[in-house]
Amino acid sequence: MGKFAWLNLMTRPLRTFLALVGLSVPILGVLGLFSVSDGLRNLVGSTLDKIKGVMVLRENVPTPVFSELPSSLGEKLRAIPGVRAVAPEIWGLPPTIGNVSLVTKSLDFLKKNPEQRIQSFLDATVIQGQDIAAHKPLKSAVYPSALKEGRYLSVEDENSNNIVISRKIAKEHSNAQGEPKKVGDQLKIGSEAYTIIGIYETGSFLLDPVIVMDINTARKVVNKSADRVSRFYVEADDSSKIEEVAKRIEETITDPNARLDARSMSEFAANFSTVMSQLDLFLLMTVSLALLVGVVGIINTMLMSTTERFVEFGVLRTNGWSRGNVLSLVTIESAYLGLMSGVVGCVMAFALTQIGNQFIGGGLSLQFSPRLIGLGLALSVVMGTLGGLYPAWKASRLVPMDAIRLGSH
Repeated sequence: MGKFAWLNLMTRPLRTFLALVGLSVPILGVLGLFSVSDGLRNLVGSTLDKIKGVMVLRENVPTPVFSELPSSLGEKLRAIPGVRAVAPEIWGLPPTIGNVSLVTKSLDFLKKNPEQRIQSFLDATVIQGQDIAAHKPLKSAVYPSALKEGRYLSVEDENSNNIVISRKIAKEHSNAQGEPKKVGDQLKIGSEAYTIIGIYETGSFLLDPVIVMDINTARKVVNKSADRVSRFYVEADDSSKIEEVAKRIEETITDPNARLDARSMSEFAANFSTVMSQLDLFLLMTVSLALLVGVVGIINTMLMSTTERFVEFGVLRTNGWSRGNVLSLVTIESAYLGLMSGVVGCVMAFALTQIGNQFIGGGLSLQFSPRLIGLGLALSVVMGTLGGLYPAWKASRLVPMDAIRLGSH
């Protein structure tokens, strides 16, 4: 029966092709959206793997840029059992970089299309001021290990205008010859010039838009007082007990004037996974309308096919075929249509993800895994089968002689 169903589809190639296109396009949309979702998961996962400590922030703030804690909190954190190192940091947005101000950026932001706005948001440069002496003992500091040129900050750079930037920032703020900034060049931040002593590259657009400098210098740039910090980066004596240390910090520091969150990377990963699961559901709901259109196309194709084949069904019934046989035949045909649509959709999705990866940077890579192939094929077969159920039921209900009589007109 499977071969018979396949031959029936091949005898009407144009109709089969149109139905195939109608379902393969929404399948392509589903796989494309989920490939972006998987790419974000991998990027965030690889980024968090580089950070082994606990980030202590003010409670309920999304990023360190919006966090503010008293500097004196550092001594309390160092006294907590299991804490090996505590490194204060200042985070903030620069007033200007080069001749580009926040106002100019905002106006440019409004002129851009949604895709460019998202990219501009991800590319926003931030200042990170480090307490150099406190950061030096850290074992899991990201930026020193990602250094590609020059040197990293040392105690001699305290209160100086020496900075470390990423290759991404170096390209964005090129010199007069249009070449990327290099070690020894000056970068104007606000009204002052800063000397680039090192260039790093993490490969992640989540980490690369950061200019690193001494904490006191950063306070002047972002206008923060000496008795305030944005966050504390905490390392544990035993990295396997980082969760216990994070919990101990939150239980120990109960100052109502400094309510804080101690966030380990596993907590960030769990929260991000929850967000991405909700995003996946939203994406599926978004493309469900397109899938519904594809199913309607299958229904229309199979209804036209069964209407034209009344005589065929009547003859088959007079030769001993049961209603169940006819129902199975038409259902198998629609399932074949779904399967072919899934194969075409998967091939198109794979090709487009490979092309898209040639133009995407910042560590983000569209993923096309076996899980997505299985999802695409399963979804297309289910949609195709559902689309063929009503035409199959209608064809199976025909009385043999009535089918022949109707088909002969």
